[in-house]
Amino acid sequence: MKNKLREIYKLTDKLFPGISNFCKSCDTCCKTYGWLLKRETKNFLNRGFKIVKINNSIYCLDSFETNERGKRIIEKIPRCIFYKNKKCSIYKDRPLDCRFYPIKIKPKGKNLIVGLSLGCKYISSLSVSQRNKICKNIINFFIKNHEDYIVKEYLNLIYNINLISKPKRFKFLRLFEIKKPDTI
Repeated sequence: MKNKLREIYKLTDKLFPGISNFCKSCDTCCKTYGWLLKRETKNFLNRGFKIVKINNSIYCLDSFETNERGKRIIEKIPRCIFYKNKKCSIYKDRPLDCRFYPIKIKPKGKNLIVGLSLGCKYISSLSVSQRNKICKNIINFFIKNHEDYIVKEYLNLIYNINLISKPKRFKFLRLFEIKKPDTI
């Protein structure tokens, strides 16, 4: 199972060639709750990081600010705890949700709209032909892997997150719509 997750990590890393050069000078995607697949939590717990479990099904890194009584401020999107010195301190070990950025997924009924965040500096820097090639690669990734249990778990995670959170507004290039997978 761990090898399959690594395989998906490698595939997603190949979707955006050269993006890490842009990540070094950008923090757009580092304002996040740090969503984790259930299978990713053990790795972070073993490394001593706190994980928050929401509604018994959603996991995220505990990057939350706290109020004067020590209670988490859930409504404020935190800066990721791994964003240090203007870069990701765990870039090679980052969770799948981080690896998927700038792919953004929005629910639409029982479906999910998969698109590309146009607020990403990497995406903005691409020529039309480069962006079209990346869009084609994303579509092919989902065609080839949509039945994979890790991809299904991720799509269900995103769907469930959107059930409990306010939708964010961002510029979005819609690529395709996919049926929400059955719960795994």
